[in-house]
Amino acid sequence: MIKGIISGLLLPLLAMLMVGCGPKKVEEAVTIAINPWPGYELLYLAKQKGFYRQVGANIELVQVSTLSDAQRAYLTGHVDGFASTMIEAIQVAPLGGKPIKIVLLADYSDGGDVIIAPTSIENMQALRGQTIGCEVSSLGIFVLERALRQHQMQLDDVNVINVEQGAAVSALALGKIAAMVTYPPYSVEIQSSGDYLQLFSTKEIPEEVLDTLSISSSVLAEHPQLVDQIHQAWQLTLDYMRQHPEEAMAIMAKREGLQVAEFKEALADLKLLSSEEQHKLFAQRDKLTQLGYSVCETLVKIGAIESDCLHVDNLFYQVP
Repeated sequence: MIKGIISGLLLPLLAMLMVGCGPKKVEEAVTIAINPWPGYELLYLAKQKGFYRQVGANIELVQVSTLSDAQRAYLTGHVDGFASTMIEAIQVAPLGGKPIKIVLLADYSDGGDVIIAPTSIENMQALRGQTIGCEVSSLGIFVLERALRQHQMQLDDVNVINVEQGAAVSALALGKIAAMVTYPPYSVEIQSSGDYLQLFSTKEIPEEVLDTLSISSSVLAEHPQLVDQIHQAWQLTLDYMRQHPEEAMAIMAKREGLQVAEFKEALADLKLLSSEEQHKLFAQRDKLTQLGYSVCETLVKIGAIESDCLHVDNLFYQVP
């Protein structure tokens, strides 16, 4: 009887010990929406090479088609964060989205975002009175407004219609639009025929289009180490790309649906920022906030959002 009692006491104890010795519970993944863009491919390369896991982060990347889709995925609660330009991040609060923080400054577009038209249209001035396609709810309308302003025009001087990036080739071919605001890999596909040329690129507005990664403020509160982990993984990826350029370029080009040479050319139109460069930029809070206000006020001016822009003060992650 005593033997039976001892066995009865030992079994639950052994069960508890076995549970305690089992594998640790894996934290629920932080989900991030991402669309095709050469600069964002480093986030995928980090995933493929296991760098997130190496630094202790559990991150899942959710593929979408466009910047608008990435923003929409966050606004509808399907993801915890999204890669985008500063424009889409600034729009979140006015559109009723949950508070976010920009935690990564991936790159500046230095010629990557472009306006493309048939070769029969020689310059921006020739677009006066023409129909131009762009993603009107995101980066496209901002780039178009800035391009027109650079060439002494305004949005009222052209007709603007919403055209998703995947529909740009057919819209141009059918003559529905005279020009398209676009970016790689879509711009590479459009120009591959030789029938189109660039009328404008972000080289004309240096450091105005900043590509970012934004994460929900509540998620950051739950994962206090996440920002540091993301930056560690980003730098590991940059280092890997420099140490193994051919392999890295081949992996990223394949995902973008581009030839390696095309991908390298597209990447050359970006200024990728190291973790050290980002840290210095985050520390220049006044500079970032001023840029954010400039973007926000432009979005208000063109009717993309209604806002007093005060939310920009708390948009950027505060460097410890």
